[in-house]
Amino acid sequence: MDSKKTLKISQIPWWKTDFSDEDIDMISTSIRHGHISQGEKTKEFENKLAKVLKVPHVIATSSGSTAILMACMALEIGEGDEVIVPNRTWIATAHAPRLLGAKVRVADVLPDKPIMDTSKVRNLITKKTKAIITVPLNGRSVEMDNIFQLAKEYDLKVIEDAAQGLLSKRNGLYMGTE
Repeated sequence: MDSKKTLKISQIPWWKTDFSDEDIDMISTSIRHGHISQGEKTKEFENKLAKVLKVPHVIATSSGSTAILMACMALEIGEGDEVIVPNRTWIATAHAPRLLGAKVRVADVLPDKPIMDTSKVRNLITKKTKAIITVPLNGRSVEMDNIFQLAKEYDLKVIEDAAQGLLSKRNGLYMGTE
């Protein structure tokens, strides 16, 4: 490149949030009624998402981290239990069971995709293993048939953290709904 020429760099809009007047009115109404985290709009959202996903219930949480923690609590994961998680994920995947006292066992991901290599999971299962948490990243699905087979064989629970796969499908079903 000629040193006298100047390279023009324009701003890349990585994130731009647009709110319509209707959105602003809904947010204002929720704030006026003291419902900034729960209330009628949250219930409406949960019901609409449940219909889209074709599941009986949806519970909106403050974050994916909270959702994973709640799932682990619902499964009574705690001290002395082991939970298998992928080695490539958000820290919350391992943090949630660890907060409850469980030991986290880490499964490698596939060499060409950032999702759990299900062929590595069997060797991590012990008598203390209670659950496997899978994470489909950016719509890339984990081989859930393999995970469900292992879960059945070893009487394990499965949590699918499909936050980054919302509305992505596998075998005609939305990820996280099997």
